[in-house]
Amino acid sequence: MNILIILFITASYFFGARAIYKNKYYPNVYSRVIWSLILINNLVSVILLKNDVSVLLLASLGCAGSLLILIMSLKKSKKIFGPIEFISTIFLLVCLGFWIFTKMPFLNLSIGLIVGFIGGIPTFVKVIKNPESEDLLFWLFFALGSIVTLLNSDKNNFSGLLFSLYYLTVNGGMALLCLRRYIK
Repeated sequence: MNILIILFITASYFFGARAIYKNKYYPNVYSRVIWSLILINNLVSVILLKNDVSVLLLASLGCAGSLLILIMSLKKSKKIFGPIEFISTIFLLVCLGFWIFTKMPFLNLSIGLIVGFIGGIPTFVKVIKNPESEDLLFWLFFALGSIVTLLNSDKNNFSGLLFSLYYLTVNGGMALLCLRRYIK
């Protein structure tokens, strides 16, 4: 099962990077910075919460892939810093504060997931308006990796279930919205 997670998440970022390279996807560099920092935060949280290998794979590959997309977006991106990016930055700083002062990884992970969702609102709005603005395979393969992680994760570790379910919901929702391009 862990091999499937590796294959799906690697495929996800392959298709995302390919879309950027082919000038079909222009991620917002500020959103990518926020998401990359949140994913680093979430990776450390799932490690400290002693999640199983499947959740650690999802978190670490998601973090590495996000950094790849960030690096690629530095050259070919939109540079918009709007209210959502500002709010996400504030919440990211709150996460950092909780991290430094409370040493409560579950609370930190929860805040990180909320911040990630808030940071993703402009992307959801964009794909609702234009289903072709996002790469379907990028979101679909990450959702598939999240399904495998959810099925394979320790059912007694709530943080791993929450983490996997969050990424399944967000990426699956985005993939479904992208699929609307084929319904006309």
